[in-house]
Amino acid sequence: MSEAEAAANRLGINAMVASQASFAVSDTLVKLATASLPPGEIMAIRGLFATVFLLAALLATGGARHLRHVRQPIVLLRALMEASITILFVLAIAQLPIGNFTAILLSTPLMITAFAVFAMSAKIGWRRWLAIVIGFGGVVMVAKPAAGDFNAAAGLAIACAVLVALRDLVTRRVPAHIPSLVITFATTFATFCVGAALMVLQPLASPSAAQALGLALAAACVTLANFFVILATRTADISVVAPFRYAVMPFALVSGFMVWGDVPDFWAACGIALIVASGLYAFYRERLRTRAASKG
Repeated sequence: MSEAEAAANRLGINAMVASQASFAVSDTLVKLATASLPPGEIMAIRGLFATVFLLAALLATGGARHLRHVRQPIVLLRALMEASITILFVLAIAQLPIGNFTAILLSTPLMITAFAVFAMSAKIGWRRWLAIVIGFGGVVMVAKPAAGDFNAAAGLAIACAVLVALRDLVTRRVPAHIPSLVITFATTFATFCVGAALMVLQPLASPSAAQALGLALAAACVTLANFFVILATRTADISVVAPFRYAVMPFALVSGFMVWGDVPDFWAACGIALIVASGLYAFYRERLRTRAASKG
């Protein structure tokens, strides 16, 4: 590996860790807002701020001329999926400890691999299948379907992870000439619109200045997080930076403990460990496969 490649990988790793820290801060602020604000209002306020931030970025970078691509069906489909994910996210995180919710969402890479096998005839070995099974076992341990504390929120979190996996598969089909900022703008604007529509169906609460500021900060954090993810994946070797997505887990656990005093019980802790370990192993096997293919 050349020095330039090593430097690019270091930058990518730092960017990926920064993105996960930003996601954790955004999730924490949204969960705080759910204590007194309805889901639609949270989506609308955060979505409005994020849309404004992204529009400013598009204008500053000259990307506004590409906004016409928002009308493409594949971009609209992804935006609608993102809005649906946000609904599930807000409903689930309001009721679950943030560490448990984050752990369930970390099963997304395993779901993507499983979906790729059935939907795109991808081929994987028995080791990666074992990692998928173990990872899903970890999800079950976190959700506790046989225990008295299982509730609909765990099901919502699992549905959210499934939809995130499907969204990522759709994202791979978005034409390469459409800038990432335009795709992100479409998703945040769709989230704002769906949130505004839900506000009509829900009793409204008047957000305090602190709540509005918190959601503005959440919007800034999620916008930065998406930027850092794009920077990491476009700058560095994806097989190097991808495992650092799991850096969100310690950030989420620390946040949950410091803000709400949440501590995972024994089974949840074991489930979290299994999800992270199986995901990292799956990334490791994929990296070995990629190296073997390049040598061949």
